[in-house]
Amino acid sequence: MIRHLLLSILFVATSLPALAERPRVALVLSGGGAKGAAHVGVIKVLEANRIPVDIVTGTSMGAYVAGMYALGLDAEELERQLLSLDWNQGYQDKVGRDELSLRRKRQNDEYLLRTDIGINPEWQLSLPGGFFQGQAMGALLRQSTLNLPGLKSFDELPIPYRAVATDMETVTPVVLGYGHLATAMQASMSVPGVLQPVMVNGRLLADGGVVNNMPVDVARELGAEVVIAVDIGDAMLPRERLNSALAMISQLTNYLTRSSTERQLALMTEQDILLTPNIGGIGVGDFSLMPDAISRGEAAAEVMLPRLQALSLSEEEYQAYQAHKLDRRAQLQRTDAVYLDRVVVENRSGLSEAVIRDVLGVVPGQFHETRELEDGVRRLYALDAFERVSYRIEEHNGEQVLTVITSEKGWGPGFIDFKFALEDDFSSRSNYEIGVQFRRTNINMLGGEWLLEATFGSNKQLASEFYTPLDTDYDFFWKVRGEYEKRRRTFFFDASDPQFELFRPLTTLDVDYATWSLLTELGYNLRPWSELAFGVQGLVGDIEARNIDQRLDIDSFGPYVRFSHDTLDNVFFPRRGEAWEVRLGYFRNSLEVNGGEESVSGLDYELEWLRPYAFDRHTLIGKLSLGGSSAEQEVPTFARSLGGLFNLSGYQSDQLSGRYSAFGGLLYHYRWFDNDFGAFRSPVYLGGSLERGGVWNSGADVDWQSSLIAGSVFIGVDTNWGPLYLAYGHGEGDKNSFYLYFGNLFSF
Repeated sequence: MIRHLLLSILFVATSLPALAERPRVALVLSGGGAKGAAHVGVIKVLEANRIPVDIVTGTSMGAYVAGMYALGLDAEELERQLLSLDWNQGYQDKVGRDELSLRRKRQNDEYLLRTDIGINPEWQLSLPGGFFQGQAMGALLRQSTLNLPGLKSFDELPIPYRAVATDMETVTPVVLGYGHLATAMQASMSVPGVLQPVMVNGRLLADGGVVNNMPVDVARELGAEVVIAVDIGDAMLPRERLNSALAMISQLTNYLTRSSTERQLALMTEQDILLTPNIGGIGVGDFSLMPDAISRGEAAAEVMLPRLQALSLSEEEYQAYQAHKLDRRAQLQRTDAVYLDRVVVENRSGLSEAVIRDVLGVVPGQFHETRELEDGVRRLYALDAFERVSYRIEEHNGEQVLTVITSEKGWGPGFIDFKFALEDDFSSRSNYEIGVQFRRTNINMLGGEWLLEATFGSNKQLASEFYTPLDTDYDFFWKVRGEYEKRRRTFFFDASDPQFELFRPLTTLDVDYATWSLLTELGYNLRPWSELAFGVQGLVGDIEARNIDQRLDIDSFGPYVRFSHDTLDNVFFPRRGEAWEVRLGYFRNSLEVNGGEESVSGLDYELEWLRPYAFDRHTLIGKLSLGGSSAEQEVPTFARSLGGLFNLSGYQSDQLSGRYSAFGGLLYHYRWFDNDFGAFRSPVYLGGSLERGGVWNSGADVDWQSSLIAGSVFIGVDTNWGPLYLAYGHGEGDKNSFYLYFGNLFSF
């Protein structure tokens, strides 16, 4: 620090004549997404030739590079920082499945077509302001700036800095010259329709490219006498390339950005220098080509070296200039750990502040690393109640204050999601399901919600559910659910058994279960991914045997306990985590047939377990399920089924049903290729399975030796809308099936 101070004094003392003689140089950087890496190549050439920069301005990606350079990073640090970031991650707002609560995992696994369609308080359809909400981009930019506190002016940075954004209400340029550097960068980079605009000082701000993509005028207002401008904007498309709707939209966007750039070019004088790197073939989203863009930026600057070198300083002058920058950089409170005196919540949602504080988990009066703060923000965002959660660190009256801003989804509070599942064995049976879920969030200040669900197709379901946490720590919850379900099952039995005398001479029974049920649960969340629940369930309905024209009325009532745990990263193609559920109940079941009624009480139990073991691109998954009931009747009230892909492959879905079931299987995946499209991935898998299981109608018949062996081979794709499988299954008893599966086949 003392050395830097002495060098700064020396700089002022020795370079005043030079400062008086040399002009103030501004570096102006235009927007262009991944092409903006070319700016780093330009800076490398400037530094190699001892060319000082006194002012830096930028738009969009140019605002990011300019902001990091203004922080005092040299070209080498800037290049390392730019290439180390996963820019594609900035367009992936959704938190990982393993970060979601157990309840949200179950919902997302069932309703895979998550549309983000909202229903506003006036019960009108509403949509978000951007395809992505900017949550991940905000975290990436905070990581870059190491949570630099807010500044009264960006003139306090080692190099005075300005970013340009667009006021979306008036479509006019907004120059950002104070506040939080990461917020200014994000506002300037939020491409309309792609990233949600950023609210800054009451104005809704988005990417500045359409109003001022190369802010020469802003540099002039800061006192620039010589401008080095870098233009990486796209040229207009020729007529032969205007052959699609996307091309037309791209042409209009190019026109707006080129028009703003042309207006800025008109402000440049003969002593200014314009650099135009050849960035052809590099798109705004081609972040993997950033190293190439850096090289092209260097090449463009080297072409203009004869003019640029007129601005070069002597080695002594440049050393003093650099020392002055380093001194100002050292004075910035930019650190990976910060002591927090207070935590303030700017709550722009219906959730209580106490809930937000408890989920955030940041305790004042302690040092906190950036990672801890980001983890707390991700926990809040994983509640799925906010469009964006951000924070800033400021100094107030000698205190370091963390301000957390939570913004409720502006297109809610109701949301609609869908599901679609298809199963076809290419022979005798096709099943499909189409479903919709309406979710009304934040019913109360604890984040309660109301669900309406409807499913149609081979199986039918109508349901309504109310759920609410009971405390701000989200330790306890209560829910009540009413449901109608109609489901088809097939039972195989021994006609000589007196228990099945009613159905002679048949050996199979095709039945439709139509039931109405009501349950209520009181539960405790041991962790966000583990819960223990105590409930009571009542059920009434009928069982219709289609092949004997027989109808049986049923009712059931009793208490149960459920213990659920799920840390899987992906329910269909998992690589880490574990999931299991144990349910034990005691039910009184009544069955009425031919005017007579039979009532039986007994225990009902279920166990499911799934665990992946991954190595490199290989994954082996173990699966186990058991179920049964001691209340034995001709037709079980709670039936278990096997059949279908990965559930005794070769058999039709739910082809085997009974009172008792047991299943064990090993499933192997090989991730063949990744299909990484940046903002999303759809990896392709090859694999197979070995399975063994059986169903039985009497406890005396349960025998592992009488179980069936099956297996499969498949190719699968993990799409954003659910898994897609094309498979062949073979089961004991010469059962063979080809399968086409799409949707929530394998949800836990």
